[in-house]
Amino acid sequence: MVSAAILVSLICIGWLARFDPKRRRSFGLRPRKAVVPRHLVWGGSALPGLVLALTGCSAGFVLWLAALCVFGWLVVWVPPPVYRAWRKSLAARLRARLR
Repeated sequence: MVSAAILVSLICIGWLARFDPKRRRSFGLRPRKAVVPRHLVWGGSALPGLVLALTGCSAGFVLWLAALCVFGWLVVWVPPPVYRAWRKSLAARLRARLR
């Protein structure tokens, strides 16, 4: 249950980072309109932690909170040039596999 809660929240944080206008601008990317409102995704990232806390799974809640903090810092820590290089290499590998 804890790993599922962490996974759901990490997907939401990744989604928020992908569509954040300030982050996209600092990375030199065009703005993209998100298909889902940000407040719903924020709620989706917090809901698993709330469920863990309300079900009495305190250790799971602490693990969820720590994973969310670490992933958030990792998202912020990657500088734009590293992100661009990683994105280009990933796209090249995907194109090579699809051929």
